[in-house]
Amino acid sequence: MVEKSKQKEKKEAKMIVFGTSPVSSRGQMVIPAKLRKAHNIQPGDTLIFTGTPDANYFTVLNANAFEGFTKDLQGILNNEQPTTKEKKKGKR
Repeated sequence: MVEKSKQKEKKEAKMIVFGTSPVSSRGQMVIPAKLRKAHNIQPGDTLIFTGTPDANYFTVLNANAFEGFTKDLQGILNNEQPTTKEKKKGKR
């Protein structure tokens, strides 16, 4: 019975279609406005495209969302201590 309640609590991810965009002869495309707004994609953002060669889909990640994470990870890998600003954030 516990397993059934856990299954009810777990919500399935809902796929949303934000729009379509043709790919130009130069491989360029326009990101639909609804998608840009929903994911806060701004001019100048760098997007990361991931996927597997045999899959019929790919994933797009906003690299700017990973900026702080990658800096923290690099610091851990280099055994660096957090900056004073980062220490203050952690004390809150």
